Amino acid sequence: MKRKDRRIQVLDCARRIFGRKGYHSTSVSDIIREAGIARGTFYLYFDSKRAIFDELLDELFVRIDECINRVDPSVGPGDVIGQLIDNVERVFALLSSDRDMTRIVLHEAVGLDQGFDRKLEEFYRKILDTIEVSLNLGIEMNLVRNLDVRIVALAILGAIKEVLYRQPEWLADAKARRTASEEMLRLFLSGLAEQELFSGMPEVSDTP
Repeated sequence: MKRKDRRIQVLDCARRIFGRKGYHSTSVSDIIREAGIARGTFYLYFDSKRAIFDELLDELFVRIDECINRVDPSVGPGDVIGQLIDNVERVFALLSSDRDMTRIVLHEAVGLDQGFDRKLEEFYRKILDTIEVSLNLGIEMNLVRNLDVRIVALAILGAIKEVLYRQPEWLADAKARRTASEEMLRLFLSGLAEQELFSGMPEVSDTP
């Protein structure tokens, strides 16, 4: 197996083990056994379990960032809403498709490892920054009223985390993801948006 392919294999095995056992309960030996490689081979690619986790988390954020498209305000309020719903739906689809990493991010206990806590905090900070940028853009476009962007961004992130935490299997269904995306946008925009934008909100799809 080529070196690059072997490295990808180790990452995939680590993702599965982390998702199954949790980050803290997984050892390098577990990853080695899952990947079917020698210990020396493992250390050719990674310095530690943490190094693998850091790379997996960074990769997840890049993929989330790629899911979020800049909203085109020229198409009118109704279509702006559609673009926002599509962004949320793509994020739900991505996290639902990578349940192992999503489970780690949502379920791992904090406070057991300072390095782990810092990494998760960095991950959530990046997500918050992305939400804040979108809110500020909405304010500039006169689609969102003036508000405390940081507080609202935290509320949106918390809502997304809770939906994923409580309903991970439900969100694996495409129709359910669409419903969740529309419901969340309706919930927040009814309190955030200027009246013109809210009046263009489409009807919520039927729950499957």
